[in-house]
Amino acid sequence: MADVFLSYASADREIAERLARAIQQSGLSVWWDRHIKGGAEFSRDIERQLEGARHVLVLWSKEAVNSRWVRDEASVAADTNRIVAATIDGTPAPLGFRQFQTIDLRAWSTRSPRLPADLLDALEVESEPASKGPPANGRQIPRLLVIGGILAAVAGGVLIVRPEPVDQFLSGKPKTETLALAVLPFTTEGGPEIRYLGTGLSSALADSLAPLSGLKITASTSSQSVATQGLAAPDIAKRLGITHLVEGRVQKLGDRFSITARLVAAETSEQLWTRTVEGAASELQGLKSQITRELAGAIRARLGAGEGEIAERGKVDPKAFEAYLRALERVSVRDDRAARLEAIKQFRLAASLEPDFADAHAGYAYLLSLSSPDQVGLSWKDLRAEQSRSVDRALALDPENDLALVARAMALQNFEGNVHDALSINRAVLKRSQNFGPAHYSMASGLWMQGKSREAVNHIEQAIDLDPFDTLLQFYRTKILYSLGDYDAVRISAEQCRQRCAGTGWFWLLAIAAYRDEKTFRSDFPLIAKWILEEGGTAEDVAEARGIANAYVTGGAYRPRPIEDRKAEFIDAALDSRLFDFETGMKTARLALATAQPDSILDILNDGRVTFSSEQRADPQYHALFRDPKLAKIAAARRREGVAAGLPVFPVKPYTGR
Repeated sequence: MADVFLSYASADREIAERLARAIQQSGLSVWWDRHIKGGAEFSRDIERQLEGARHVLVLWSKEAVNSRWVRDEASVAADTNRIVAATIDGTPAPLGFRQFQTIDLRAWSTRSPRLPADLLDALEVESEPASKGPPANGRQIPRLLVIGGILAAVAGGVLIVRPEPVDQFLSGKPKTETLALAVLPFTTEGGPEIRYLGTGLSSALADSLAPLSGLKITASTSSQSVATQGLAAPDIAKRLGITHLVEGRVQKLGDRFSITARLVAAETSEQLWTRTVEGAASELQGLKSQITRELAGAIRARLGAGEGEIAERGKVDPKAFEAYLRALERVSVRDDRAARLEAIKQFRLAASLEPDFADAHAGYAYLLSLSSPDQVGLSWKDLRAEQSRSVDRALALDPENDLALVARAMALQNFEGNVHDALSINRAVLKRSQNFGPAHYSMASGLWMQGKSREAVNHIEQAIDLDPFDTLLQFYRTKILYSLGDYDAVRISAEQCRQRCAGTGWFWLLAIAAYRDEKTFRSDFPLIAKWILEEGGTAEDVAEARGIANAYVTGGAYRPRPIEDRKAEFIDAALDSRLFDFETGMKTARLALATAQPDSILDILNDGRVTFSSEQRADPQYHALFRDPKLAKIAAARRREGVAAGLPVFPVKPYTGR
């Protein structure tokens, strides 16, 4: 169990996250509830952690004093004499807790570099440690969906490979150095009014990169101090004891911003990677998030930070290896279609330059296994053939290549519905490489397909821990929790999303429609509507979202957009059949069968309201869907586990309703 259990309100996530990392830097372990478990497991996990922690640090704020969760956790801590109370905004503790001394963290919360001595004393911290602890776990402020693009990123997952830096990769020597990184203040151009962005952005990047395991981040105050001394990169390396540094520039041109980040080998001043993102001033927060995700992908691909498999060693054409690294970087942000296509291009280039480069073939095969025809511009036939050729080539070159094996497992599941063989492959990979993120993701996919959703949650959590920047993994977790009917867990999972949260937010909305009542709709939908607009949605998008949820919880009328104006998914088919008419729903389902990956059928295989009714599932047309070989295998696998929710109903009987 952790040394410190951190109790806080969701609105205070940013401060809580920084505080958790600062406490870990002091040598203590921290638990905060990013680990979501399905159903009753969710509450039990919190209870276990709360009961086992040596100290319970309660962060009082204007939001926290009104939080039932925070007050309950504080009560347990107070009753067992383990409470450490603090205020982050000056709000006093509520009645019943004012007899405990409250530590004032207001100065620290505005980015004081050190934790207050009274907090360190209360937590029984003896001395400053030399190294950083494991990444903290935490809930995050939610951002939400744009209804018009909600289902564009349904296929989830991200490549997590840990190749050696180029020189070590070519020499075949194992990596032994400790990676240490400093993020220097960015230079600014555009007037004195944006100077704050230089230090603000660098501090935010340093905080955001902390979850990457195997990477030591230098404190922002130290980085800012040396930045003013005009030192060259090698001198900064000696002064701070770092191996790499990040520098960059923020430009303001009219009403637009441009942010450039560069990753540099500190001892040689060699630039390893650079990226520029641009956008309107109103999109500044999104630009910060985008550059963070891309930088994290570069650090994973080029430096080997994060858990994963080390790429094969040997003599590889440097140009091929550079293309391979560029592909890995783009796969990390492949929820953007342009990034996906660029990754495909670079994997192909790497394989063409170095035909015997097994990892290039494996990466390409893995990416294709997570793609659908519309995402890569191939027919199903060509997509499957291309993926099969690539995985066969990778395994011919390296029969124990973990990524190639997972690519084969993913293809068995996603292209054929063959859960049994896929799970066998994944178990073999995890037995050998227990911290291989893609295998955990593939296991989660297969177990969910098999009907073992609670086991699937455990594996998707491990995949998220290994790649905390992958929003698609968080989206997949939300989908699994949705299938379990656990509204509270779905909501908290949605609240953890930082960027590109359309899919995650969509399933939060669906969870209201599927499992909750009018009271929840009225209390939670205003927040959803606010986030729709913050994500760039329109008033029409808000109205459509309201119409869907309202139709289920109050029986209000709802007419879907014409099928020609939206991507066909099985969840759309269920909405059409229940809110409009059965024939339209079946038309949508047949289109989904032709274009979507088989695992999207799992979105409607549950006991919620957003699925086909039992009478509709007895209809011959619904039965015909499951004569498709892929869906037939999924249905058989679930029936063997005694899971029949959403599957065709017997006896077959035509549906006579509308």
